[in-house]
Amino acid sequence: MRWYHILLLAVLQIAGLLVFCLGFFPSKVVLKGFGEFDNGNYDPQFNKIVFMVVDALRSDFIFSEDSSMLYVQSLLREGSALGFTAYSNPPTVTLPRLKGITTGSTPNFLDAVLNVVEEDSSSTLANQDSWITQLKKADKRIHMYGDDTWIKLFPSVFDEVDGTGSFFVSDFTEVDNNVTRHLDHELSEQSWDCLILHYLGLDHIGHKGGPKSIFMSPKQREMDSIVEKIHSKLDDDTLMVLLGDHGMNDIGNHGGSSAGETSAGLVFISNKLRKLNSNAKVPLPKNEDFKFLTKVQQIDLVPTISNLLRLPIPRNNLGIMIKEFLPLWSADQQLNLMKENLKNYENLKGEVTNLEDINMIYDFLINSQSGLTQSATNYLTDKMLCGIVMLIFSSLFVLLYLYNTVQLYSIWFYSLNILYGITMFGSSFVEEEYQIWWWFATFFIVFLCYGRPSNLLYILFLIRLVRGWNNTGQKYIGDTIFQYLQEHPFINWLLVFLTISVYGFSLNNGAFSLFSPLLSFLISFLLSITCFTFKLLFSLANGDEIPKELVGLAAFTMESLGVDNAQDSLIDLARMFYYMVLAVLVLRLGLKFKSYDYWFFTDLHNLLSFVLIFQTSLQNIPLFLVFLGIKHQVGLVSGNSMGLKKSNRISFVSLFCLILQHLSFFSLGQSNSLATVDLSNAYNGISGYNILAVGVLTFISNFSTPIFWSFGSLSILFENKEKLAPIKYEVLKTRWLVSTSFYTIGTTFTLIACYALRYHLFIWTVFSPKLLYTLAWNLLMNGLVEILCLLLTILH
Repeated sequence: MRWYHILLLAVLQIAGLLVFCLGFFPSKVVLKGFGEFDNGNYDPQFNKIVFMVVDALRSDFIFSEDSSMLYVQSLLREGSALGFTAYSNPPTVTLPRLKGITTGSTPNFLDAVLNVVEEDSSSTLANQDSWITQLKKADKRIHMYGDDTWIKLFPSVFDEVDGTGSFFVSDFTEVDNNVTRHLDHELSEQSWDCLILHYLGLDHIGHKGGPKSIFMSPKQREMDSIVEKIHSKLDDDTLMVLLGDHGMNDIGNHGGSSAGETSAGLVFISNKLRKLNSNAKVPLPKNEDFKFLTKVQQIDLVPTISNLLRLPIPRNNLGIMIKEFLPLWSADQQLNLMKENLKNYENLKGEVTNLEDINMIYDFLINSQSGLTQSATNYLTDKMLCGIVMLIFSSLFVLLYLYNTVQLYSIWFYSLNILYGITMFGSSFVEEEYQIWWWFATFFIVFLCYGRPSNLLYILFLIRLVRGWNNTGQKYIGDTIFQYLQEHPFINWLLVFLTISVYGFSLNNGAFSLFSPLLSFLISFLLSITCFTFKLLFSLANGDEIPKELVGLAAFTMESLGVDNAQDSLIDLARMFYYMVLAVLVLRLGLKFKSYDYWFFTDLHNLLSFVLIFQTSLQNIPLFLVFLGIKHQVGLVSGNSMGLKKSNRISFVSLFCLILQHLSFFSLGQSNSLATVDLSNAYNGISGYNILAVGVLTFISNFSTPIFWSFGSLSILFENKEKLAPIKYEVLKTRWLVSTSFYTIGTTFTLIACYALRYHLFIWTVFSPKLLYTLAWNLLMNGLVEILCLLLTILH
């Protein structure tokens, strides 16, 4: 196989995947035009509206006993507010949820990706009906302050606007102060008909420290005080709506379909609501379902707001008027406004009904809502089938060449690929994929260590530690090492210190020590102490507990940097670390050209490990100590004792490292859900939102352990007793075949599963996120990372 054959297959594989995604993630089916009244014979209840979005405001943050929003709870008890738990359709990220709460339609899953692209303009709602555009058509003045996603959705709509970037999650205060600073003027003048406020700090706290962060309660109190300030300045003809666009899970992330992520708080506030005689008994005990008071669909607020303000219901709305508000109108007017909601549904379904009873209308709407929300996607099956055919052709070509290259090994490989591929057809297998890799790893360890019981027991013990570090599935949740380290910070910090020290010692024993022992010591010491102190100050900035023995080191570092608090030191310290890494990398490559070939791959891998540790959450850092032990054992037993010829041993080690990539990925706490994407280290050294820099750091943070094993396999293959460097192109070819064959076959099965199950109940909550992860693994791991490994191998 020549190099251009390899390039052609790689292009074919990626092209097939992208073509399939174009067919699987098309634009939503949207009816053109704007909603109009059929008769509109009912009165408005409010003339103005304040729409206050608190990003990631989960239902329990308002209604539970743990809530610090005491003023809102007092309004609910006295009847001046009406509260609901609002179900937010996945994907639970801001862009698709804002589309849902303004148009009443279900989101396009691809919006979850476009959510992070600030320059994207394809997701605009400028030409789509919504209650915002209906206000504008009625010549109402709209002011907006906060998340600039609103500006992207509604360009040239707002009369007064001040947007704030939403993705710099290290900022808990400025993003909210930038909204609040406008309140005094806006509340005194009230020259608006609609005031939109979108606060981001609570969401950022969730991403950095989770729902139990020490900053969460103060932030809730701050939001509560803002509600009190606004409510005190409003008259009875102005409606205030407080809501979260989505919730968050137990680690503070969102994007998936868990109860915490889909359960957002929703509160309507006005003294006029007292006539409804709804006195909620809050606070309520916390529950695992996050269901408090009445549960509604979040999109139901769209026809509700439209009716309360007497606006035509948006054309693509799938929401249903919230029934609790009907007593605000007379019986005749109730029927008229429900007929407006019914007329909207009749247009969407293309059928006409003659219902004259409110209860019958509600029954019809509820029965229709479920079906319409699931059928609003128009798959482009021709593109999907084309992508599948391209992947099948690529898979057959690669497997045929693999069989001709390493015949004995290919049988094992075919079996693993087919077994893994079959699991893609089960939603539970996709959700619990970490279980699959645990069993694959166990089987291959037994084979790898056959006849060497001491090595077998040692590696099995280390792999079991990896398996128990985190539980990322939705079943069989139990105690984890991660949780233990959270509860015992002293032990955690001791292990972090040990891990960083071991990698520093390993770097000190490479080629640098041969070149200059003093320089080698300085490099390892400076990298180690900078990495450790950054993690220390990072924890302080997040309000986490640190051992009293380390308080002095933190104070000394802040004093040396000339800052008053830990937060102000993080950017300079992170940049200092990365500059040192870059300098050491250049120095090591320079030594390579001076014939210092000794432990070339090991030196680079140890240096890379510092970066990966730097980008990893504190409780996961000791995993790298476990990985070092596994890597050492794999290097010991991957010699002639395996009983295989050299080409098959290269294949076997390559496949085992591939298995470890996936097992270790899930051991970080990752899953096939967007909710486990970790943004806490995505802004290390960055003072503002930069999509390229944030994207790279997010990738490194979430794929740190797969990257570890991808580069680690080079040192295992080349720097062992067999000295495989003279046949590096055979090693390179075999390693590439193993990796590409696995990704090609696994991707093919994933695409076929998504096509066959495209109308499955869990297509958007389970299979679609898996497809996005498949895209990331192919483009970033099998593409970008493997290209870097290829370049390093050629350089060596």
